[in-house]
Amino acid sequence: MRLFEEILGEEVAFGGAKAVMLAGRCACFENVRSLLSFTEEEICVLTASGTLTVSGTGLCIARYGGGDLVVRGNVLRVELTA
Repeated sequence: MRLFEEILGEEVAFGGAKAVMLAGRCACFENVRSLLSFTEEEICVLTASGTLTVSGTGLCIARYGGGDLVVRGNVLRVELTA
């Protein structure tokens, strides 16, 4: 996916957690190390920066692999805990 490098250039290629939310309908993440848990209300993943928690309703994993994660559904909140 490497969306951030394509848009902003190499200065963001630091290996940290990166996220984009699209109108509450989906969220895209880079540098995901592993999937910790998931339900229709919450998805937790491990990133280089800590634990990332996605909360909402009707959540599903549309894509997961190669360090990328795409979550679809009504994304209401994204929280990173170091």
